[in-house]
Amino acid sequence: MELISGYGTPYDPFPVIEKIDEDRAGAMNKLWENLYHQGDVGSASYAAVPKLVSHGELALVAAIEVARQEEDNPEVPVELMPEYKQALQTAMSSLPSTEEQYQGYYVIHASVSGQHRLAKALNLLCVEEIISEYG
Repeated sequence: MELISGYGTPYDPFPVIEKIDEDRAGAMNKLWENLYHQGDVGSASYAAVPKLVSHGELALVAAIEVARQEEDNPEVPVELMPEYKQALQTAMSSLPSTEEQYQGYYVIHASVSGQHRLAKALNLLCVEEIISEYG
């Protein structure tokens, strides 16, 4: 199966995911750019979710999960669905440790629970803005 980015072009996210531990900022910048392009996702986005969960990158996973609900985005390919669903379950049973992880955690919970509007609203909020306003 050819993996497609949020741009609609072929993209293999796994070499970049392997670099998260050595250059998190650089790797995550590339992954956000290619896996979630202005709300657009592709099969590469869905394929990356299990590895992103294992690295604790719940914010990007949450963004992908919210984007999955948009009608302009493709469905998760049948061959990726079991791992994708399992990764979301793993994310929901994880113990977040950062503000960004907590936000992703709650977005994923809302989406998986069928609260898509709430998930989308939570995903649109910026953690820093919330804390400066209400913290």
